[in-house]
Amino acid sequence: MKKFLLCAIGVVCILIQNSILNYIDIFGFSINLLLIYVVVISLYLDELEAGVIAGALGLISDATVGGVFGINALILFTIGYVIALNREKLYKDSKSTIVVFIIIATLFDSVLNIASSSVLYHHYGIITLAVKGLAVAPVVNAVVGIILYILTRKWVRKLKED
Repeated sequence: MKKFLLCAIGVVCILIQNSILNYIDIFGFSINLLLIYVVVISLYLDELEAGVIAGALGLISDATVGGVFGINALILFTIGYVIALNREKLYKDSKSTIVVFIIIATLFDSVLNIASSSVLYHHYGIITLAVKGLAVAPVVNAVVGIILYILTRKWVRKLKED
């Protein structure tokens, strides 16, 4: 039941991201709510659960957004699996831990998306993509991520108890 609920919340995150957040432009970048969600839930799930849920949500995201099919699934699976693999060594209730992982995950996501999109699509220069993906994106996602974590802290701690 918990896995189904986590997937359903992830689908809601995808819907919010695709219908609202993709149209909010912050210095040429939009908030990646799904990435933030995967980082937070991966801190409280085991490796297989986090990887499978993140990969499935990535496939749904790829199917609904377009672009290079499978890249978001691969990125989210890797992020979910690696964070969950190290969850026992981390102090999860710290806001700084959440911020650091969101920044690292956003950098990883940006580098792979820049690499895949610059090879296949030549819409923007590599400098523009690097500034947006490596400077703006981590900061925006970290700020939004910490705000969402503070607002949903009670629910996240409940996830830890289950």
